[in-house]
Amino acid sequence: MKPNQPFSWKIAVLALGLWLAGGLAAQAAAPALKVSPATVRIGAFFNGQTVTVTGAIPGGAQAVLEVIGTSAEEHLMRKGRRGGLWMNVGEITVHDAPALYLVMSTAPPLLTAAPPDATWGYRALEKRIAFSGRIEPAERQEFLKQFLELKESEHIYASRPGALKVGAASGGESTVTGTFLIPTNTRPGAYQVRLSVIQDGKVVSHADRELKVQMVGFPALLATLAYEHGVAYGVVAVVIAIIVGFAMGFVFKGGGGH
Repeated sequence: MKPNQPFSWKIAVLALGLWLAGGLAAQAAAPALKVSPATVRIGAFFNGQTVTVTGAIPGGAQAVLEVIGTSAEEHLMRKGRRGGLWMNVGEITVHDAPALYLVMSTAPPLLTAAPPDATWGYRALEKRIAFSGRIEPAERQEFLKQFLELKESEHIYASRPGALKVGAASGGESTVTGTFLIPTNTRPGAYQVRLSVIQDGKVVSHADRELKVQMVGFPALLATLAYEHGVAYGVVAVVIAIIVGFAMGFVFKGGGGH
């Protein structure tokens, strides 16, 4: 058995080297990605925050950048005519819709004419989002269209074809840069930033980073009181309302005296 031991060790070392090389190759295939700032802080005077994402993709490839929030159920009231009047006629529950969804691409057709099996953009959302309640199967597509338009009007969904800019290629790689606005109504939490490399209509590799949105200062204090100290929150809310009332009365009274 002794003569076979050196050969066994050589096989083990070779296998380990191949495993490490495979891991390094897989890491090299994934696009580099940087998010700045990595944390968005919502304070008393928060008016939105521009976030810049930079990455590197293989030369000649295309890319899609997504910012994706966690999913939760959402309840909407459906309007309908009853006796000539518009009123609520039932509730529709929306399932698996992300709290925030922003997407941009290097080439406009990646979003405007995405293939049916695309795993990015609104094509992916169409397959992901589900509805239950007062809605017929034949109405789903129209209601989905209206739902996406509603979210776009709230600035928490956006599709921007061609907004991901491609820089000059160097060393076989091209740089990509995208900027997006975190709107004022963004919920605190952790968001996924994903850069996907697209070749021949398929995702060949991707890189993920986390973007944190945190409440700080006075808004954070109010949120803590609301969820953990309901009575104290009620007292603070009343005090704030009184102060605002006095301030408004003073302003308008002073304005009327001139």
